[in-house]
Amino acid sequence: MALDLIAKIRGERQTIGVDIGHYSIKTVCVHHKRKNYCVLAMDMEPTPEGAFVDNEIQDEAKIREALVRLMMRNFPEMSKDDLVASIGWTAGVLADKSVAKVPKNGNEDAIVVQTAQAKPPFDDQDIMLDYQVMERGEKGEIKSLVVAAKNKILADYSKLFSSAGYKLTAIDVDVFCIANAYVATTPEDRLAETVALLDIGEKKSTLTFLHKGEFHSVRTLTAGSVNSVVATLSRHLGIDAATCHEMFEKNDLTMVKDRSVAEVESALQLAFEELVNSVEFGIRYFSSSESGEKPVRLLLCGGGANLPGICDFLKQKLSLDCCILNPFMNMEFDPAAVGESGLSVALASIYTPALGLALRKF
Repeated sequence: MALDLIAKIRGERQTIGVDIGHYSIKTVCVHHKRKNYCVLAMDMEPTPEGAFVDNEIQDEAKIREALVRLMMRNFPEMSKDDLVASIGWTAGVLADKSVAKVPKNGNEDAIVVQTAQAKPPFDDQDIMLDYQVMERGEKGEIKSLVVAAKNKILADYSKLFSSAGYKLTAIDVDVFCIANAYVATTPEDRLAETVALLDIGEKKSTLTFLHKGEFHSVRTLTAGSVNSVVATLSRHLGIDAATCHEMFEKNDLTMVKDRSVAEVESALQLAFEELVNSVEFGIRYFSSSESGEKPVRLLLCGGGANLPGICDFLKQKLSLDCCILNPFMNMEFDPAAVGESGLSVALASIYTPALGLALRKF
């Protein structure tokens, strides 16, 4: 990476984000310039089957081997770059807003944490708390977003990277990474909009709401993952998972033998109905907490954002503007990062969580 020396001279940072998913491990390296960001590297490695289940590490050795392959291929001489990984929201992460009153010269950190720990679910001893101040009042009131994660999950991630020879600078949460990617790359005049970010993962999907540019809430969807779509297609079209994934990647509905395009589209729409119902329920829940307000836009990311026809289907069924989140759109790229063909929208949606990690401000 030619910018490495220049970055050190200027005191600028480079950050590597690593997103471990059920289908693949993704990494993005970003050079933090004064007025913009430059993507220096991006790559992925398949996640060994059965090694990562329900957003938890099940086979550390297999994931470590895949992680080392990915890192050595892209960062063979990694020095002091910040390295950030994320844990999955569905691995038992909790978040809520808390208000603490901190007297003048009081220990803000201790008081905010103690206030949060005074009520469930943050009173559990087997979790680690962190918080971000959202608003400070004139009389010492501090409104914070408090986040808790299981100690075991954090320890497993730390051990994984340590045993692979890497030191993590921070561990974040996947839904916050996606929100960070959106906020960091969206024009300021649009940040006041209320939006929903739909991350369609291999086995889990989440719906994150941003209200006036800030995190509001997140819901884990009971249906609508890539796996659930594959299961529906397999059941109705008699095709296996490998054929489904190939069809998704090529966006080619004609490759299903002995089936017309209309039949394939019909099966896809049947699978998408489950996702629509889950998203609809999530939006209703959000609206009830915000006096009927609804998101003005639904932004898709994750591997499932590239499912054929998914964006148009959601737009039609929900009567809501829907598009694929592409935070890479206005970024600079090192020529070696993406090649002459550039970065497709399909790949952009897959790399979004890793980018959000790399854009993190410490």
